[in-house]
Amino acid sequence: MMTRLGPLLLICTASLASAEEGNFATPPMALVEAGVICDIRPEEQRAAPGTVSGVLNLVRQSAPIDVPSPMVPAELGLSFGIRAQLLPEGEGGTYTVVVTHPPMGPNGQEVEAWDALMAPGDPALNLFTFEKPYELVEGPWRFQLVKEDEVLLQQDFLVTPKGTVPAVQKTCYGSMIMS
Repeated sequence: MMTRLGPLLLICTASLASAEEGNFATPPMALVEAGVICDIRPEEQRAAPGTVSGVLNLVRQSAPIDVPSPMVPAELGLSFGIRAQLLPEGEGGTYTVVVTHPPMGPNGQEVEAWDALMAPGDPALNLFTFEKPYELVEGPWRFQLVKEDEVLLQQDFLVTPKGTVPAVQKTCYGSMIMS
């Protein structure tokens, strides 16, 4: 097993190095934090026709990021994404969250998008939660915040096989034995 994990870590490290080069936030948008949330419960849902599932879970915006990391293990129940903030000089209103990922779902969809209301000074949390087995697609994922066709923020993640991100395993599952 160590033989297989070594090359995987080298590939992940190389992919992350190139992914980090693509991360940016342009004023009036700022990235507050990005990473993994171990367990988050939706407070309600709304229709989201630009997504594979067709619904968007609305969550508590103040929920903490448990593990700041661009690496995410493909495990049901985990959420990952960005907390962004519109700077005081920014214009409040509707922004578009665009998430690009490897082909997913029955139609092999690679881009999902939904609207997010943002107000200057109020952090906004936008996540993807692995809720169904077909969502566990490994590879590069990208979150963007867009206003009028301009990408103001971009954050890349790398989704890896289950159990391959030690910080997430320790924080989210503690001493539980992982199979």
